[in-house]
Amino acid sequence: MNVAAFDIGTNTIRCLVARSSGDVLEPLKVFRRITRLGKGLSRNRRLLPGPVDMTLRALEDFSRELGNRNVARARAVGTSALRDAPNGAVILEKAEDVLGFPLEVISGEEEAHLTALGVQGGIGRINDGMVIDIGGGSTEAIRIISGAIQWWRSMPVGVVHLTEACLRSDPPLPEEIRRMRRKVERFVSELPSGGKTLAATAGTPTTLAALDLGIDEYDPTLVNGHVLSLDRISELTDALIRMKIVERSGLPGMEEGREDLIPAGSMIVRQLMKHWGMLKMTVSDWGLLEGVAMEAAKGRGYLLV
Repeated sequence: MNVAAFDIGTNTIRCLVARSSGDVLEPLKVFRRITRLGKGLSRNRRLLPGPVDMTLRALEDFSRELGNRNVARARAVGTSALRDAPNGAVILEKAEDVLGFPLEVISGEEEAHLTALGVQGGIGRINDGMVIDIGGGSTEAIRIISGAIQWWRSMPVGVVHLTEACLRSDPPLPEEIRRMRRKVERFVSELPSGGKTLAATAGTPTTLAALDLGIDEYDPTLVNGHVLSLDRISELTDALIRMKIVERSGLPGMEEGREDLIPAGSMIVRQLMKHWGMLKMTVSDWGLLEGVAMEAAKGRGYLLV
């Protein structure tokens, strides 16, 4: 059976089509588009018409592909931007018209569950560790022991909100960098101690892995499971912060549309690793999106045929 999963995030819209056989999920095709749905949300307290229209167009384009790929069951979830925006309802009804089934706004707790499920589906069972999911509107920290979540925290420091709040110059000024670091540290310092290992998912970690690998075209088989040391992440963070946006955009491995956000994302990663005393991080190409697909394959989704 083929299933589809949609992840409507603050920065990126993604769709996965996968083949499910028993407990095995085989990704067939991933569609993604940066629409920055949460642009200006922290300042305006509402979703803006432009990003909403771009998001709906992306959903329309992606959903058109489902009919060509024999998808039997699908599920779509929205996260931080749709949870936080007072006018989030403006997109829900239109999204259902486009998709043919409801778009669900999931809680932070369910987001943590689905992310942990997806990450462990990609890199294997976590016995004593942390998972971090660095999104556009928030960052999730998830403590896992013997494959099960022990606790999770959601911090309001995502790459879109942090960039908009702190980084105004190109390249960022020293005071802007200090302000960004202090903002991250304020939330990170409140987190409990972590475990023995660290896994990271979402666009920032996968981009850092692609930059470290120096690959021109993104290859999930190379990125998934790639290990980055704290020293290497610090080196990349310092280098990226010093560059202008146009310089970052030309780097092998830089995803188009992420060049202005990667300094904030890499700062979040570095400060989390320092807080927990983690010397290395394993990157997972799998995460929330794959977790949604795994549950859709088990019947939690909408029948399309």
